[in-house]
Amino acid sequence: MTAFSTPRHRLTWLIAGLVTTLIGVIIGVVGSTSASAASNASSGDGALVVTPTSVIAGSTGNRLTFTFTTPNGKDFAAGSFVTVVVPAMWTQPTTSSSDAGYTTVVAGAGSTCALGTPSITGGVGPWTITVPQSCKAGETFSINYGAGTNAPQVTAPTLAQTASFAAASRAGATGSAVNLAVQPQVSVNPAAAAALVFTASPSTSAVGVAFATQPKLTVVDAFGNTVTNDNSAVTLSITPGTPTNGGPGTLSGCTQTETNGVITFAGCKISASGTAYKLHAVDGSMTAVDSAAFNITAGTASKLAYTTSPPPSGAAGSALSDFRVSVQDAAGNTVTTGNGSVDTITLSIASGPVGGAINSLPSTYTNVAAIGGVATFSGIVFNTPGTYTLKASDTTAGRTGLTTVTSGSIQISAGAASKLVFIQGPSSVFAGGVMTPAVTVQLQDSSGNAVSTSGVSVTLALSAGVIDSGATAATDASGRATFSGVVINTAAIGLTMTASASGMTAAPASGAFDVTVAVSNGAALTDVANDSGSGVKSVSYYYCTGYTGTCTSGNGVLIGASTSAAGNYPVTWNGQPTNGAYRLVVVGTDNVTNVSQASASIPVTVTN
Repeated sequence: MTAFSTPRHRLTWLIAGLVTTLIGVIIGVVGSTSASAASNASSGDGALVVTPTSVIAGSTGNRLTFTFTTPNGKDFAAGSFVTVVVPAMWTQPTTSSSDAGYTTVVAGAGSTCALGTPSITGGVGPWTITVPQSCKAGETFSINYGAGTNAPQVTAPTLAQTASFAAASRAGATGSAVNLAVQPQVSVNPAAAAALVFTASPSTSAVGVAFATQPKLTVVDAFGNTVTNDNSAVTLSITPGTPTNGGPGTLSGCTQTETNGVITFAGCKISASGTAYKLHAVDGSMTAVDSAAFNITAGTASKLAYTTSPPPSGAAGSALSDFRVSVQDAAGNTVTTGNGSVDTITLSIASGPVGGAINSLPSTYTNVAAIGGVATFSGIVFNTPGTYTLKASDTTAGRTGLTTVTSGSIQISAGAASKLVFIQGPSSVFAGGVMTPAVTVQLQDSSGNAVSTSGVSVTLALSAGVIDSGATAATDASGRATFSGVVINTAAIGLTMTASASGMTAAPASGAFDVTVAVSNGAALTDVANDSGSGVKSVSYYYCTGYTGTCTSGNGVLIGASTSAAGNYPVTWNGQPTNGAYRLVVVGTDNVTNVSQASASIPVTVTN
């Protein structure tokens, strides 16, 4: 029994081992099947690529396709989405088919992706395109940006750069999107060469010496991007109209090289000094460009020159237009920097009329500072008409040896008529007689020079009373008005006269003169006394010596009296005093109250 049982037990163990092996095989098969099934994707999984990968700056009609691929072995469950951020400088993406930035989403060939309608957020940009999706492992879908019917479609930015479109994914219905490992990028390349730009302008340099800073230019497109593949040649010249002072010189010695759209020059120099030179760069059909201004300095100061001459003519009392004197080297270049450029220059009269002078403030013509080698003279005035020349001298302390310079002729004429003056004033005259010599008035400018303007009407006036005739006259060809018939009928002492004309300053009052009554021995004196009412009893006539002062019956000499009202109370003045100045007074006596009333005194001149 014992011997038999041992083999039976061994068989039992063999069967058990076979069963165990079969179970292991089955479990292994089942385990293998479980390991090859796809797992759930994580946020940030997947890859997104964009085509095309480059566009031209500012170009229109672009369409970008972003293709998303899920990773092998990973599924995106329902609620997943992919986002793409479009930078603000691009066309705004929309969901409207008529817009340039119309955005659609399409599953890849053979894909079973469940795709939702894309949504756009971001206001004025940047904008985020969000695409709901649930895709199996290895499946693809495309986001088409710029798929609309609008002709321009997507317009590229004008700035050449590498644009990054940030992309992210979220797996499942919860959590936040996570950036993909690799972000899609689009290169914005420069457009066609359109213009030149100076990136370095020449520095101030000496005559005939290569600029310390040589010109450098960049070829750019219409948006200012450097066109790195350009290999054209630039032609340099001095910009017409420059320099503003000095020159013109000749540009020479230039050589050029170009690397990646940057053109560098060497050896350029200019042959004459000047202020504010510019260089003009031309390259085929590109927009030409001028450099910044720069100066070419001169040699040692040795002479002066009128670089803007005084005007050939001017008016007395009025400032001449500005003119300039420059400090120059021996070759005639203005010394704009260093020794001589800040000297002081003084003007003097080299030749001119007798009495002529520079009538400006001394600061306008004495020790005027040269700025950049140029002294500007403003406000130079001559009051005396005539022909002048001006000499310019360097009056800088310690400066010797500079050659002076004399201007051309400057003809100064009288200015415009602005005032009147008496050149023959009024003289004393007998009442009713014509004044001689004739009063004469001259037109003058503001400096007192006679102005030869004819036809100006001038009118005389008295300080008291009126001129009875001859008060108006017109100027002749010399600007002089002559009053040959002035008559004043009313006697008065110490009169003055003025002259006026439209638009002119009136002549100052003349000297005093007298209008007197001329009498001789046996003169008939009459007075129209008012004898109405109480009547006049008598009229008495008295005289006193001199034209002025009080004359009464108490201090006067009786000439005679009259009671004949019918004859205007006549009295004959016989036995007159010696010739000379006297005054008369008439005293009327009332017929009822015997009250006497004296008249004002009347100046008379005895002329026996």
